[in-house]
Amino acid sequence: MIGYAEALRRAKASKSDWNEEERISKAVITWVDSDWEYEVEVENEDMTDSEFQAWVEEQAEELAREAAKQKGTTFEEVDRIDYEYETIDDDAAFQDSYEAYAELEWECRTER
Repeated sequence: MIGYAEALRRAKASKSDWNEEERISKAVITWVDSDWEYEVEVENEDMTDSEFQAWVEEQAEELAREAAKQKGTTFEEVDRIDYEYETIDDDAAFQDSYEAYAELEWECRTER
């Protein structure tokens, strides 16, 4: 089995943009009533960017209506949807994958 440090070195050498990828972390839906502008935030749990954007655009009015009901006001329209991004931590993802691989290899060797 290849050691963790060597596996990480090889992975970084084969990927020039290590830790430079981003994903949508949340959407901020801005909606208005007759007097004010309000915001409701929606976290992206485990969807891809395109799935999350499609879901938010489909659900934006309903989410804004629920927020208006909670605030005791009336919903008129969605003004805009903004997205916030976060950097994907390739180091953490690589470590999780490596640990899962090492456990599988150990189980195969011990016939568990």
